[in-house]
Amino acid sequence: MYQAEASGFHDTGEVSLRYDVRGSGAGMVLFHELGGSVHSWDGVIDALSARFRVLRFDQRGHGLSEKVRRHFCMTDHANDAMQLARHIEFDGRLWLVGVAAGAAAALAFAARFADRVAGIVLCAPALSTDAARRSYLEARMQQAERSGMRAIADASLDRSYPADQRADKRFDTYRARWLANDPVSYGLANRALIDFTLDDRLSSIDYPCLLLAGRRDPLRPPSYVRSLVPLFADARYAELDCAHVMPVQAPDELARHILDFTRDRRAHPGVHA
Repeated sequence: MYQAEASGFHDTGEVSLRYDVRGSGAGMVLFHELGGSVHSWDGVIDALSARFRVLRFDQRGHGLSEKVRRHFCMTDHANDAMQLARHIEFDGRLWLVGVAAGAAAALAFAARFADRVAGIVLCAPALSTDAARRSYLEARMQQAERSGMRAIADASLDRSYPADQRADKRFDTYRARWLANDPVSYGLANRALIDFTLDDRLSSIDYPCLLLAGRRDPLRPPSYVRSLVPLFADARYAELDCAHVMPVQAPDELARHILDFTRDRRAHPGVHA
């Protein structure tokens, strides 16, 4: 029997990962945003773990997971998640939820471990990088490595966490955690996002997908997220009243969308679950 709530560290032999698992029921894996951590999900974890057994973890280089000094890719995040799923003895198919760059990691997991996926929720998904965005990310990672996270904080957070979303203490807490990132690991995580391409990753996706956009998101606006819908065989689209970091900026609304989506899909015959 597994514990209803557990947290700790798991050494995969390549990297030490911090994880947290709560709840019971079908498995769900959460992939946080670039520069985020397990705490990005604090606002939704109670609602989700009331119905699911939920795994959240600090991706390599983030939070309390091991800081890294070699290049890695989104498939490494996927492999890390599967290592943790096996460590905590997750059985059956898993629901995946990814936000921003975490959505790319969730898709990498789905592409590599398709037989373990029940469905996927992509929140403000960062699934492509045009030339202008690539140049911005490369300049940002170089500046962070030279001068630290504080040197890039205002420019980065002004885009992902606009001023009109900072009415409560959540932003101050989020900013403090963001500043605590290791600049080198953060730069390598930027590189993983730059190098990620959709290529043929969507060709085998036949499970339910929910695409969520923030109405006030300047990074991945509704028009971009809507354009992704035709790429999936079975997709829904919805908008939230927030900017880019949905789990922090609109946790109640996000949890409601996830729970409604998974409830509806599980009720349909033939759905992977």
